[in-house]
Amino acid sequence: MASILAAREGGEVLFFSMATSFTAAALGAEGVGKDVRLTIGNGYARGHARLALDLVRSTPALQRIFAARVG
Repeated sequence: MASILAAREGGEVLFFSMATSFTAAALGAEGVGKDVRLTIGNGYARGHARLALDLVRSTPALQRIFAARVG
């Protein structure tokens, strides 16, 4: 519900957690009168692995976090 309230009118809220109650989200948006697009992702996005690796490779702060956790 917080993501719906934070979205701008006509905006979009992306849900990727299968723990989300999509019925409650839709009814909640209607209940507060918020006109937003509710999009349910299935967890797959083409090119996601390359994007994630490129992000880590180009971001020193992320490299430090991973190095600290992995060894």
